[in-house]
Amino acid sequence: MLHGHGGDVYSVAQEIGIRPEKVLDFSSNCSPLPYPPGLREYICGNLDQLHLLPEVDCITIRRLLAKRYGLEPDNFLIGSGTTEWIYSLPRIIKPGRALVAYPTYADYEDACRQQNIPVFSIGTFPSGSEQEEERFLDSIQSIDDRLIEKGIVFVCNPNNPTGLFVPPERLLEAIDSKPSSTTWIVDESYAPFIGADEYSSLMGRGLPDNVVLLRSFSKIYGIPGLRVGCLVSKSRAIREIGLQIRPWAVNRMAQLAMEFFLENTGFEQTVRDYCMNEKRFISGELAQLETLGYVEGKCHFAMFLLKGMKAEEITRALKQRGILIRNCNNFKGITGQYIRISPRLHADNEKLILKIKALCT
Repeated sequence: MLHGHGGDVYSVAQEIGIRPEKVLDFSSNCSPLPYPPGLREYICGNLDQLHLLPEVDCITIRRLLAKRYGLEPDNFLIGSGTTEWIYSLPRIIKPGRALVAYPTYADYEDACRQQNIPVFSIGTFPSGSEQEEERFLDSIQSIDDRLIEKGIVFVCNPNNPTGLFVPPERLLEAIDSKPSSTTWIVDESYAPFIGADEYSSLMGRGLPDNVVLLRSFSKIYGIPGLRVGCLVSKSRAIREIGLQIRPWAVNRMAQLAMEFFLENTGFEQTVRDYCMNEKRFISGELAQLETLGYVEGKCHFAMFLLKGMKAEEITRALKQRGILIRNCNNFKGITGQYIRISPRLHADNEKLILKIKALCT
């Protein structure tokens, strides 16, 4: 899906005649906070490195990640965002079939379809409630082993757009109960918003050989324009994957930014606390409206079910006011009219709430 993701401020800006940075974007699930002190100076102080090729294999980032997670640098591959891995893994692994839990990020299925890999589904799981967590785990347990043997299973944890989050230890139990020939691709792009690594991630839990983790740095650090993410695995397959990646896949400015953030990890907790507080503010205010039903979820973004109004209507009306929220109708498995909102700075969140209240009352 080339178009249809959140964060397309450029199209909105052209449509209504304003500059892209003037669009209030609540559709992209990235940190809204200003960058931590020192980042600008660090990047500008190394600007002359634009004259040089980047590190061919991002070894500095890989060493920093290995130190943080108690793994080896060879367990990490760094690429141009998690999107690179989502589209590369089906091509490299060549599974017989793929399984996806809906609703979720559309690119998992798109990547498999590009390689003519049959895609099966489970779900749908419409919320991030504890009841849906149990349903999800029960569904995993009940999958016919023959369906996923030598196949791949995509799991977004926590899930986009619903905020469904399965505690890592319970997810590992489900994975262990299935054939070891199945490759589990677990996308943890939003895990840093849930909690610290020891609570939110499979990292450091003795990753099974058949698990591949994807981690986005765009979201928690608020750097989607730099396009940088990582793949983590302890399997032999990572060597094969590494042989097929492009040299210089990550630009030098992205490498420098990641080195800075990985040496200054306190920013993650700041972002986490802020986003969760603002989500509670937004959901608390909008849940008062009879025309909006808050959908329980554990991630930092908030999903709402519209009652008596179409998602297209409210997103179009807000777009004309320079405000972008996520219309969830193009998530496969969504039945009903849903929107998703990610927090921005508090003053912006207040503006959004006023606009939505005016449209929905």
